[in-house]
Amino acid sequence: MKNIFVKAFVSPFYKAYFGFFVVVFIVFGLLMEGPQHIKIGERILQHPFAFATLLLVFVIYGLLQYRFHINLIQGLKYRVFHQLALFNAKDFSRYQLGVWICNHLLLLFYASFLTYLAIEMGYWYQPFFLWFLLTVMFFAHKNLLVTMLSQALPEQKPIPLKQYGLKNFPIKRAYWLLVHLKENRPLLLLASKILQLILLKLFFYSYTTDTYDERWLQFGLLCVAYINFPIWLEKKEFEQGKLAYFLNLPRPFLRKAWLHLYSTLQIIVAELLYLAIHFPDLPNIGQALSLSLLLISLNLGLYAIINSSKEISDLPRNAIFSFFSLFFLIIFGFPVLLISGLGLFAFLVSIHSAYKQ
Repeated sequence: MKNIFVKAFVSPFYKAYFGFFVVVFIVFGLLMEGPQHIKIGERILQHPFAFATLLLVFVIYGLLQYRFHINLIQGLKYRVFHQLALFNAKDFSRYQLGVWICNHLLLLFYASFLTYLAIEMGYWYQPFFLWFLLTVMFFAHKNLLVTMLSQALPEQKPIPLKQYGLKNFPIKRAYWLLVHLKENRPLLLLASKILQLILLKLFFYSYTTDTYDERWLQFGLLCVAYINFPIWLEKKEFEQGKLAYFLNLPRPFLRKAWLHLYSTLQIIVAELLYLAIHFPDLPNIGQALSLSLLLISLNLGLYAIINSSKEISDLPRNAIFSFFSLFFLIIFGFPVLLISGLGLFAFLVSIHSAYKQ
C-alpha cells in the first residue's frame, strides 16, 4: 500500500518540480560549502526577520505541495483515491504522514540542520517554533484533505479541444535516457546526485588537509561512480524494454559510442561541475583533467559490466570483482590513464556488435 501512495503522490510531485530541485541542488549543493551553510543558518537564527522569512518560505512550500496534491486527487485517474475518506483516522493519518514526509524532505532536512545549529548556539525557541510550524502544516494538510475527500465528487465538465497549439518538437535520442529518468525515476536521480555530492565533499575536504594523496581522490571517484550503478542498470532495462525495436537496426560503431558518451555526460555533469569548481584545490590542471577522464571512464566501464553480463545473477559478482580490482589498482599507484583506459576499453568492447545498444 505504501508503494502505491509513493508512486501516486510522491513521484509525480518531484517529477513536476524536478527543475526546482535541480536548481536547489546546484545552488545550495555544488556552489556552496559547509561553512557557508553554517554562516547562513546562524544569521537566520540570530535575526528575527530572517527567521520569520524562513517560516513564510516553509508555509509557501507547504501550500504549493497541498495544491499539487489536491489537483492530483481531483483528476479523473485519481478518482479511486476518494475512497480514502472511508479509512479510519489512524490508517488515514499513517498513510498521509508517509506521503507528507517524502514530499517535505527538503524542509525536514533543513529544519534538522537549523535545530542542530540552534542547540549549539544555545537557542531553544527557534527550533520549537520551527517544528511546531511543521506539525501544524501536516495536520492542516491532513484535515483539509479529509474535508475535500468527504465532499461529493465535482462534476466533470467536457474539455474543449484546442484548434491551435504548440508544435511538439521531437526529442533527440541522445536525451531519451535523461527524459526517461525525469519522467519515471526522478527520486533515483535526485537521491544519487545528493549522495554523490556528500561523498565528494567529504573526500575533497579530507584531501585538503594534506593527510591523503591523489589516490584518495581517485578512490572517492570510484565510490561516486558506483553510486550511479542503479542508473546504468535502469538505462540497460530501458534499452531492452522500450528501445528493443532499435536492436534490429544496426548502427555505426562510432555513432553508438558517441550517443552513449553524450548520455553519460548528461548524467554525471554535476560531478564534473564539482571537479571544475574545486580546481583550485588541485595541484595543476593535468590532475583535474585526469580525474575528469577517470570519472567518465569509470561510469562507461560500469555500463560495460552491465551490458556484458549474460545473466542478471552474474551482475553482483562482476560488479564487486571490478570494484576491488580497480581499488587495488588505485592503492598500488597505477597511472590514472591506465585505469581510465581499462574502463574505456571495456566499454568499447561491450558495444562492438552492430546489434547491441
